[in-house]
Amino acid sequence: MNKKWKMTLPTLALLTAVACGGEEATETENGEVDENGEETNEETNEGTSDDVETGEADTEVQATGDEDVVLDFWIHQTGEDETNFYIERIDAFNDAHEDIHVDTEIIIDDGASAYSDSINAALVAGELPDVMAIDGPYTASFADADVIQSIDEYISDEDREDFVDSIIQQGTYDGSLYTLGAMEGSVSLFYNKDIFEEEGIDVPTSVDEAWDWDEFKDVAEQLTTDERYGLNKFWNYGIGEYMTFSGAPFVWSNGGALIAEDGSTADGYLNGPEAVEAFEYIQSLFDAGVVSNSPGEMQFEEGNAAMALGGPWIAISAEDADLNWGMMPYPVKDEPVSPSGSMAYGMTTNSEHPEEAYELMAWMTNAESTEGLAEVTGMPPARESAFENMERFEELPWSVMKEQVTETARARPATPAYPVLTDAFAEIYNAASLDQDLQQVADQQVERVERELQRFAD
Repeated sequence: MNKKWKMTLPTLALLTAVACGGEEATETENGEVDENGEETNEETNEGTSDDVETGEADTEVQATGDEDVVLDFWIHQTGEDETNFYIERIDAFNDAHEDIHVDTEIIIDDGASAYSDSINAALVAGELPDVMAIDGPYTASFADADVIQSIDEYISDEDREDFVDSIIQQGTYDGSLYTLGAMEGSVSLFYNKDIFEEEGIDVPTSVDEAWDWDEFKDVAEQLTTDERYGLNKFWNYGIGEYMTFSGAPFVWSNGGALIAEDGSTADGYLNGPEAVEAFEYIQSLFDAGVVSNSPGEMQFEEGNAAMALGGPWIAISAEDADLNWGMMPYPVKDEPVSPSGSMAYGMTTNSEHPEEAYELMAWMTNAESTEGLAEVTGMPPARESAFENMERFEELPWSVMKEQVTETARARPATPAYPVLTDAFAEIYNAASLDQDLQQVADQQVERVERELQRFAD
């Protein structure tokens, strides 16, 4: 099927290079972690299914029978347990569907461009799979480029309502739903219980009790000593998507925005007074010496930071380090807002079997898949019903994350200019650690975003 792609190849290369790995990854013992806490490995994972291949996406799929519908499915490489879970779910799908067969490729994600290179090569050749995993915040970019198609006519109202609001926000562009995620992401304030007990500091246990910015900074200053920082903000992750993922709520909580609601302009928003005030607040944390712009990989886990503003994967590394840890809600200025976002599944416009392709998407994001993935990865589930079935989210510390995902999570802006917008945000955010004039930096970065937005203007 030939398509006249609206997005030029250089722009799509930028889109996928940022969306599918790149600067934001940080090393773990098993490989790397992207901004949503998903592990990626340098070596290809091996699964149990004969239908799972690894490597570049250049395999031709042959039908297994005259009546069979064969679907080509791409997922990006993750940690071994997570990858094996996907393989098990795909095997179960094939067993449950006599007339649909899924061939899956696990595309190497080396933290650089391997996954995006596969997408670009398939795009040029017109050989995209039926369904593929993409980074959720880039839904608008793929949708506007006619790479993925709307699923509005396939998803039921009941199913749509079961997903947490942020997953629907993330997957929606121009009024239509394109992608679904099986898990959510969030950022909470992790803390060292032993240090807090020594200092006699009480902690908030719900969003209603969350510290405001002044309280948060005061505690961070109190906990900062010659031997430790009060806070780890994971500046070692680099200038990339994690900064937007974890940092945008500071702007939103202050009544600001990254871009106009209609997506027409970033001028007056990303460089507006509310956004600049939020950036300056981050700058004040560095000025006060409570956070480092070059923290060690295990700064929090080793007791060299009393708090950490990080994702669910911090709980895993803290447990592995035998740290006595707890979790608090994201700090608040005016409105409680928390980060969100996940890898998601999209149905490509190349698919000649959209009904069956959606059935695969629905399977990979149904209640069983969502709950199982949450158990394997430690990430919060994407469905309300999954939260209801998982007891650990009913009690502290995980009840904090559940409340954030279901009550305060906000998706990053849905705009085809998102790859440039998020890079601009990260540049401003990073400038906060360098004692620069943040209004000036924001104005400069907005000029970049405005040029990109002109490409999508009517």
